[in-house]
Amino acid sequence: MHRGATVAALALCLVTAGCTGLVGSGSPSAGETVTPAPVPAQPPAPVAPGLTETGVTDTRALARAHVTTLGNVSYTLRHTRTVETANGTVRLRQVTTGEFGANYREYVATRTITGTSVPDTEIRTRWAEGRAVQWTTVNGTTRRAIVADGRGIGAPPLSPRAALFFDPTYNGRIASLFSGANVTAVTRTGEEVMQTYRAPVSRVVADGATDRSQFPVVPAERVGDVRFTAVVGPSGVVYGYGTQYTVVRNGTRLRVTESMRYSDLGTTTPDLGE
Repeated sequence: MHRGATVAALALCLVTAGCTGLVGSGSPSAGETVTPAPVPAQPPAPVAPGLTETGVTDTRALARAHVTTLGNVSYTLRHTRTVETANGTVRLRQVTTGEFGANYREYVATRTITGTSVPDTEIRTRWAEGRAVQWTTVNGTTRRAIVADGRGIGAPPLSPRAALFFDPTYNGRIASLFSGANVTAVTRTGEEVMQTYRAPVSRVVADGATDRSQFPVVPAERVGDVRFTAVVGPSGVVYGYGTQYTVVRNGTRLRVTESMRYSDLGTTTPDLGE
């Protein structure tokens, strides 16, 4: 899968220009005091719609901005969710990957599901030339099906996103996590992190949860030990998040770990090979 110094330079130019303009062409005479030009304050880092520097104000606005931005660019995604018992046995591990062209004109996405509580499964969907083909493999047996055709020939005339077996924006999940997390700070990341995401991203930090029920994807008797962090761009793209929590389900305590990463925005070319 395919996976600024500009502000500093501008500040330096402003400082230099200010000093030059103040000093002029002559030298100060004895006894004169030269007051340095004030250095313009750096504007606060922009944050995503629905966020402030102290928390979340509108999860719907954030989710809408996330979906809108992803819909206009190509991108790569990777999402992982693991459910383990107290002794480390993996009951479920679900890994979803995808490469998407701008406006979903073409894409390929795969999900693998393994663990002691499920049969080994792989689902792969490819959209190209107005048609979606899906391969489903369960315990080594593969079934191929045309699940959508833009012309309505041999399959429903679904849109590219509607033809996919999951929502690649994870819109609902993002809204739930940001609604449930007790977000306490949204801070500008360091230069190295910005270079990784190629954007002036901010880190979202949470201290536990305000609504634990928003975290499990399957109803649970109890939810605890919630941890959540995310990286968000000024346009609203949630470049990534990570969460961990425990649940009690049917009397059994389980630990759930989940992570999401969007990368290569605007530079992804889907590999549509068979």
